[in-house]
Amino acid sequence: MRRIFFILTACLYMEVHSNGYPSPAKYIGMVYVEPGEFVMGSADGFEYERPRNILHLKGFYIDKYEVTNKQYKIFIDAIGHPAPLHWRKAVYPSGRDNFPVVNVSYYDAEKYARWTGKRLPTEQEWEKAARGNDGRIYPWGNDWKNKVANVKPTLGLWSGPLVIGSYPGGASPSGCFDMAGNVWEWTSSWFAPYPGNILLEKFSTVFRGQKYKILRGGSFKTTRSMSQSFRREVLEPDKFQNDAGFRCVKDW
Repeated sequence: MRRIFFILTACLYMEVHSNGYPSPAKYIGMVYVEPGEFVMGSADGFEYERPRNILHLKGFYIDKYEVTNKQYKIFIDAIGHPAPLHWRKAVYPSGRDNFPVVNVSYYDAEKYARWTGKRLPTEQEWEKAARGNDGRIYPWGNDWKNKVANVKPTLGLWSGPLVIGSYPGGASPSGCFDMAGNVWEWTSSWFAPYPGNILLEKFSTVFRGQKYKILRGGSFKTTRSMSQSFRREVLEPDKFQNDAGFRCVKDW
């Protein structure tokens, strides 16, 4: 049932383009999202996804792919952090090196991000990296395309997560993969109504405190409409699920 309250980085060298932006190749495995305006939210989504606003963000780097089992294993071995529940003796299932790590809480993801010198994205940063500047519905555009995202099929059951980057045709304008489907992704943002949402602000007592963290992007369990780039899901930060992982960002 859907809830509505919902590696390691190797530094190469500094190179600044003639337009003043840093080199996209500054950090291995990351892409640069340029500063500027973008469209966030939707006028047609659920009430907690409204209103549609134009926001401005500074530039940042974001992982091209979701963090994998192999990357997460390096982290837990290095500091003795507990492994995801489904791993046996702190070892992930055989043959799943490049599958996204799942069954990690927000706190697990945040600790990994800090250990790599990164952080988790805000939901604003995540949405800009997924939608670009033109307010598109999906990372690749406004219309659904087949075979560009790992989402629940129209008929039948889901199969599970896939190797990161399995659908290159579904890349976002910034060059990120799997931002629709595969696994939900933790953000650092607490759930709250968007500014200007008068209806939800009337019920402000419901949203007081910091109880739910926002996840973005849908998963292999969600339909294509529930994997649109403005969709919001929530989960308590100490909880985890088998279709939720994360990617990281880094400031310039």
